[in-house]
Amino acid sequence: MHIREHVQLSAAAALLAAPWLKQEVAIPFAASILIDVDHYAWHAVTHRTLSLRAAVKYFGQADPPQLRQIRLLHSPIVLGMLSVLALRLRSRFLWLLLGGLLFHVSLDAIHVTQMGYLKKTLSEQAGYKCKACGQEYAALQLHTLHVARNMLDRYNARHFVVLCPMCHEDAHSAALDKK
Repeated sequence: MHIREHVQLSAAAALLAAPWLKQEVAIPFAASILIDVDHYAWHAVTHRTLSLRAAVKYFGQADPPQLRQIRLLHSPIVLGMLSVLALRLRSRFLWLLLGGLLFHVSLDAIHVTQMGYLKKTLSEQAGYKCKACGQEYAALQLHTLHVARNMLDRYNARHFVVLCPMCHEDAHSAALDKK
């Protein structure tokens, strides 16, 4: 899921929760967005650069690695430890922080499920042939043609195509060249 979409959905959730949480709504809102700092920190350590541009480029490639260590703050162990700590300390702040983190992780889970379904469905419809080169591949990759403006239309199949790894990388390279 794109950062912009996380921000939009987190803002909508914050607006809905604001009557009950008042100013404290900033805590889960910030947590739901800033959780992704684990991606940047991993990139900074492993690639020895603090360049945000390099990190965005790395994670924007056609098929970025999905390593567990990239998503440290997303892990059930960290979230479980935080919930135990919040319970032991009876900390409202930690509960609100955990709420924001869990909201983000829930959005990620929904996104992964929807994208997996799209990839499977579009691959079957294409007969496991790349839409660009026509070669048959057992494992095609899902490529976003354009991001829907309307969040309710986000997972519409018309916004995606399945490509072989080479054509998918070419599509991303062409998109970067246009920028």
